[in-house]
Amino acid sequence: MGRPDVSGRWLLMFAMSILRAAEAQAVGLAYKSSATFTYQYNVDLLLETLSSRAALPGSGFRIEAALELGVVWENSSNQHEQLIQLQIHEVKLLNVSERTDGQNIFKNVHVEALLGPSTMATLKKPVIFHWNSGKVEALYGSAGETGLILNLKRGLVSLFQLQMNSGTVTEVDVSGNCRVTYKTGNNQVTKIKDLHSCERPEFGSGASNQVLGVQWQPTCKGLYSVENGVIKTAVTEESHVVNLNLQSTIGAKISSRQQLHYLTSEQRPGEFYGNNLKEALHNLGTYIPLPLTGSLEKAPCKVCTPASDYLKSLNKNSDLQDLSEVSTTKAFLAFVQLLREAKKIDILNMLKKAAGKEISFLIDSATAAQTESSLSALSEYLDFAKEAQIPQLRTFLYATAFSSHPSKELLHILLAKLKGKIASREIQETITLVTGAVIGKMCQRNLCKLQEVEAAKKVILDGLSAATEEADVKMYLLALKNALLPETIPLLLKYTEWQASSVAAIAVTVLQRFPSVYISEEVKKQMNRIFHQSRKPYGVTVQLAALDVILNNHPTEMELKNILLSVGEIESEQSKYVAEKLQSILHSDYHPASKLIRKVLKDPRIYNYNRLSRAGSSSSSSGYLAVTTDTVSLYNLDLLFADNGILKQSYSDIFVSTRESKLHASQVTIEAQGLDSFFRESSKEAEGDDDEAMAGMSVILFDVQLPPVVFFQGYTDLMEKIWSITEEPISIIKGSILLIDHLQAILLQSGLQANTEFQGGLGIDISGSIELSLWSQRSKTNIRNRGMLVINSVIDVDTPFAHVGVNSSSEVASSLEFVSSVNFLDSPILTCLQLLKKLFPYRETVTIYESLEKGVQFTIGKKRTLRAQGTELPLHHANSEMCKKLLSERA
Repeated sequence: MGRPDVSGRWLLMFAMSILRAAEAQAVGLAYKSSATFTYQYNVDLLLETLSSRAALPGSGFRIEAALELGVVWENSSNQHEQLIQLQIHEVKLLNVSERTDGQNIFKNVHVEALLGPSTMATLKKPVIFHWNSGKVEALYGSAGETGLILNLKRGLVSLFQLQMNSGTVTEVDVSGNCRVTYKTGNNQVTKIKDLHSCERPEFGSGASNQVLGVQWQPTCKGLYSVENGVIKTAVTEESHVVNLNLQSTIGAKISSRQQLHYLTSEQRPGEFYGNNLKEALHNLGTYIPLPLTGSLEKAPCKVCTPASDYLKSLNKNSDLQDLSEVSTTKAFLAFVQLLREAKKIDILNMLKKAAGKEISFLIDSATAAQTESSLSALSEYLDFAKEAQIPQLRTFLYATAFSSHPSKELLHILLAKLKGKIASREIQETITLVTGAVIGKMCQRNLCKLQEVEAAKKVILDGLSAATEEADVKMYLLALKNALLPETIPLLLKYTEWQASSVAAIAVTVLQRFPSVYISEEVKKQMNRIFHQSRKPYGVTVQLAALDVILNNHPTEMELKNILLSVGEIESEQSKYVAEKLQSILHSDYHPASKLIRKVLKDPRIYNYNRLSRAGSSSSSSGYLAVTTDTVSLYNLDLLFADNGILKQSYSDIFVSTRESKLHASQVTIEAQGLDSFFRESSKEAEGDDDEAMAGMSVILFDVQLPPVVFFQGYTDLMEKIWSITEEPISIIKGSILLIDHLQAILLQSGLQANTEFQGGLGIDISGSIELSLWSQRSKTNIRNRGMLVINSVIDVDTPFAHVGVNSSSEVASSLEFVSSVNFLDSPILTCLQLLKKLFPYRETVTIYESLEKGVQFTIGKKRTLRAQGTELPLHHANSEMCKKLLSERA
């Protein structure tokens, strides 16, 4: 074969590249310097509710304007590089939705009358943009132009940001620095902007856990028609769906449409201001460079009453301690908003003057406000060295722990207080655990590298390293349980080997909380060693915590076989618990290990009556609390008894899951030991007789581990508590929490700014009561969870001429009780467990509105109320049988 004609092929490629370059130049964008071009420009804005039941019209308006374009400079060597002057004329404001004459507030409206002559003159001032082959490289305008008027002009100029070649590029416009994909052909250009990719200054706040967060789903697509380098039509349509993850009907859809339509061009003498770009800009004189990216403005306050006046009115008209009332939670949300506008001195004065009944409400609200003023006032008011302030300190720390997006300023206050004198051991433990919770939430928001977060991590780790007392070690481990730092996993593994079983148990429960991606083979090996006690004996609570880590993190077939083979080889109640736990997972349709357990049970050596039919009272139950389109609420109830029939430990968990996130809504763990001699004649033979009498409770609430509560420690303490027991419930936690707090400003392609705000206030009251009779050998405990949740969403567009929006409000009151009744006289001991969900109401309100600056407005709304029936959640068959017998005896 002959040699290929390389030179000929090279010439052909060179010629094709010249043709492509010529074609690109031919379809480039440029306006004739000897003409003035006029366009019709429209902006349609529409806000719609996401609630299909509301059936309400949208809220919005249309802006119509005439535009005039002219070239003020052109590059003599490249006609596609120009300075374009753009000016707005003849602005009108119209209705965008169908309205009757009586509902149309835009009928016969004159924009000049709404804006005033000064603002109107600013709107009509021209801007100039540097245009180079369709790319807007710079923007120039008059000094003093800011806010909405400038953003509207930026939105207009952004329409001229256009590429005539297919491909994906990054370009800057009113939205920020965004990734944009172009598709071209037959003088048509399709422009698709990825709004999630846009880089722009941060504005607003969001939740650390996305179950309590807000979803933003934006789309933006433009269609252009170009002839001879002139844009004939441009239509950009964008949509923003903003809704709550917990309930997708709470929120709104924001739709915006920009339309540019070529009208005419008129010949005029060429008027250039210089021979080059620099000279032209200098000769124009009055123009200064402006950023292409739009600026976001803080929305004006909606209720501008001074916070102190509002608090006075609340004290007259409501009981701020009654958290079961929806009015209290609504007042909390409104007060938080007012405190965000208040000065430090005003907040501090309110704290100093607050009466006993309002101080908790005020501290909850000021902590939730999360402004520099509110936090500074709290820091000055709260003295951690004063025992008299312990109730207020506890309120502040709990409110801090449940903050949806804690700030570095808040963390700085905690660190400063940790270094000073602290009034009590209880507050020392609480502030340490809360510091861990704040670290964890900030790391969830990718703020782990902040100086304040690094300093807080060091405080916790140094404290753990220096701790010699068992109580101190537990305190710092629980702080790490809240912080949930993956880099501490090797350290936690060391503490699983700790001499004290209670310390090892906490270390394993910390590992329980890590996502599967962080549970390495080394961790799983250690959990298997603990469960099977390969190296040394462990307490049963440590073993079962390790079992939970194994089962929830993709166990292997061999691991499951070994666990199942252990059933029957360990103590009877522990065997019963393991068998029940596996059965509960097996019948679950959401647990990842259920299919593999089913496969392992096909082995007849494992799946037989002798091995899996265990006697005992221990149990494991799980099920659904509620299932909606958006969320699934699950409960788990695990009970471990001693072989003599006395309850050793109980876990009750509630999880809330959305499509992509999971929230540990609550966990109540009750542990008891050494109670045999009170309820058994043969106490010397009873298991655990040598153990010190102890009972305590541990609570996780909204992913935050709270300080454990000890009911009694030792026989003397127990007897004192027995004689002082009353039927009055003991408060575990009570207060108002800003559970949902989302603020987001969306700059639309037109330059209009949409503000989205979601707030969820939770009035929570968790209490416990104990009834114990040594005479009748009976006991009853009741853990009562009551909550009032109010969620408000406001999505609006506020301009100097019109205000439009969609508001949603939801209210739900719920009550969940965990009741444990025990009869110690019977043998075996009878225990009845009840999980009671009380009847609760649900109310939903949706309102749309349009108003003008002069006070004319249109409002329409819909309401609905539902009542969910109460029920007793099913646990397991053996428990049902015991309940029948125990409750019939009482009757």
